[in-house]
Amino acid sequence: MELLYDQNLLPRTLMTVTAIALAVGPAVADFNKTHATNPLWPPHARFHVVWQVITNSTLCLMMLYILWTPLVAQYNLQLILVAIVQAAILAPLYITIASMGLFDGALKDVNGLRPFQFNIGGRIVELDTNVVGFSNITLVLIIASCNIVSSVPAA
Repeated sequence: MELLYDQNLLPRTLMTVTAIALAVGPAVADFNKTHATNPLWPPHARFHVVWQVITNSTLCLMMLYILWTPLVAQYNLQLILVAIVQAAILAPLYITIASMGLFDGALKDVNGLRPFQFNIGGRIVELDTNVVGFSNITLVLIIASCNIVSSVPAA
């Protein structure tokens, strides 16, 4: 199978972008003084954030392998598997955001990344960097998933 000329090149490429974004984005955002080395955080919380980022990055490496290595005759199943794993990383983020009131959580920290600010008609609107970044990744994943072709390409 020629991966660069198959019918699923678009979703394969988009899921590659989302896999890289899910691996690199959180690592850049969390492996610094705002999270993993923040002296204000309890050591156990720093342990968990490092574990989470390494787990996500490892899953993303696995996804890249699955995306670009022919493993099964119905190769679209590989893309579906990657989409499911990416959704399994993203869905808990939205569940966590929705349930922050239960554990007194917050999207941002005074020592963390500043929200995006937009001036809309003289009114400053702030959007959290996590929400903006992960919403974009989710949108790309949805576009990729909607474009997976189920037919097997000619040899």
